[in-house]
Amino acid sequence: MRLAEKLAHLVRGANRSGVGTGAASAFARVRRLAPAIGAGLFCLVMLCGGFVLGMGGSAVPSSHHRAAAHTPGHRLRSHAARAGDAGNAALARLGATAVHLAPAAAAPTAAPASLVDQPPLAGRENFAFAPYWTLPQSSSFDITGLSTLAYFSIDVNANGTLDEGGPGWSGFQSQALADLITRAHAAGERVVLTVTDFDQGSLDALTSSPTAAGTLAAALVPLLQAKSLDGVNYDFEGEGSGDQAGLTNLIAGVSGALRAADPHWQITMDTYASSAGDPGGFYDIGALAPSVDAFFIMDYELNLAGTASAASPLTSGMSSSQTTLAQYTAAVPASKVILGTPFFGIDWPTDNGTMAATASGGAADIADSQAQSNGPEYWDPVTDTAWTSYQVGGQWHESYYEGANGLYDVSQLASHDGARGVGIWALGMESDGPLMIAALDGISPGNPPGTGPQATSTSPVAPPAGAPPAAAAPAAGPPPAPGSAPAPTPTTGAGGGGAAGGGSTTTSAPAATTTTTTAPTTTAVRNGVRVVLTPVAANQVSNLTPAGTVTDFESTDPSFSCLDGAALDVRGNLLGRAAAEAVTPANCITQDFELPS
Repeated sequence: MRLAEKLAHLVRGANRSGVGTGAASAFARVRRLAPAIGAGLFCLVMLCGGFVLGMGGSAVPSSHHRAAAHTPGHRLRSHAARAGDAGNAALARLGATAVHLAPAAAAPTAAPASLVDQPPLAGRENFAFAPYWTLPQSSSFDITGLSTLAYFSIDVNANGTLDEGGPGWSGFQSQALADLITRAHAAGERVVLTVTDFDQGSLDALTSSPTAAGTLAAALVPLLQAKSLDGVNYDFEGEGSGDQAGLTNLIAGVSGALRAADPHWQITMDTYASSAGDPGGFYDIGALAPSVDAFFIMDYELNLAGTASAASPLTSGMSSSQTTLAQYTAAVPASKVILGTPFFGIDWPTDNGTMAATASGGAADIADSQAQSNGPEYWDPVTDTAWTSYQVGGQWHESYYEGANGLYDVSQLASHDGARGVGIWALGMESDGPLMIAALDGISPGNPPGTGPQATSTSPVAPPAGAPPAAAAPAAGPPPAPGSAPAPTPTTGAGGGGAAGGGSTTTSAPAATTTTTTAPTTTAVRNGVRVVLTPVAANQVSNLTPAGTVTDFESTDPSFSCLDGAALDVRGNLLGRAAAEAVTPANCITQDFELPS
């Protein structure tokens, strides 16, 4: 297909419907889960940086059309692990947990002169984040074809000092990172340090302090030198325009000191997809541009407020990859633009396993590696997105995610618009690294797969409010752990037989003599005592602080019976009370249950 035709067909950016016309709104891209929007929502990449996902079949947008995650923050809320907010739970679901690594016994090898003497940016940037929680697997990263690796991350305190007590600092001091730096330098690739701040109060203080820039620069220069690093990546994510001038001054001050210390160091900054077209947002892109070599745009899941539809072009009137590039290249030279893409996707419970399915519950972010293991890869030609469908205990799920063909489309779009390159959040979330990175590098993976099943069985349907409970279906057992093989996918006609291996879902009508019904009950064991759980709106827990677990879940409500036998994490608090949380894809549904006070 000629390039012009290919670009005309790039309809993936807006309203990336994961699940057809009735499904939760688009998977379009928003890299980090941005700051938390509303109670209990993901708010981005990485990583990152971030994703904001609505529950109950719809998505709730951030004010800037960005998602939380830098997966898990780029990232799931935006990139990083964020203490004390809903983004933390999202990050944890993508693997953002503290890791214990051996401290470095040997210093990393410095970059060769052939790299050091070059301009700070490669002619074509393929920029990838390596989060601290993926360091245990970093020896298996396929880094061929990358140009810059960004270690994610060390937090910046409100006064400009660095947080030397967090997991990011521990990872920075590890032999695993030293080995990754050495390997990248041997491959002719730069390694930079990402520094982060996602707390609005801290950002307010940091950007208004007259001494913070000097303090931060004084901390960074020896740190970069000690690890033979090649620059810094700023990931400061806040809200509103109040810090714009202060942030611009902060970055100018730190970057000036870094360039004075080593003019070859690379300096980049992570920004929201909508920032170049949002003068009232957190970043003044034009004013920041002289202080950075490039912007890494967290272009992960856009149009989260859009209604899923059968026509969602890249050039939609809402935010899209095309509009993002157009706005940035109008504000700054295209050579300063790196279009970030996600190595994560979104999973919904659905009423069947076809592209026309309707979401029956809330969405959850999952790594590409998990999505790719859930079932065979299909292709949505409307949104140019990889997807799959699978069953857990009779409940259908659909995962929409970045496959190699989608990443190739992004690469072609960036090249067509003259951007410096593309990037990914984040290494460790992919299952076929060489193929995916090659696609980002502009190497075609070949024709996309087929479009998927046209008809399947249906998921169990909850009875309407006030209806008597249906006869109990055969026990499905506890849901599989993340990464386990999906249940076999049935191929019966639409509306046909029951769930795979589960028999018919048809139930007989209640006897005519029935005059009363028993209200469904849901219980679980907490601290050795069986307690009653009250269903509440999915993912409405306002402060997702770990508070133990409940076990031996039991429910007579068909909507929740697929969880029977499961153990669920408890999070607090829900308006002062704790709640147990079921989360897809580890569980068959996403649902919160209030615990008795």
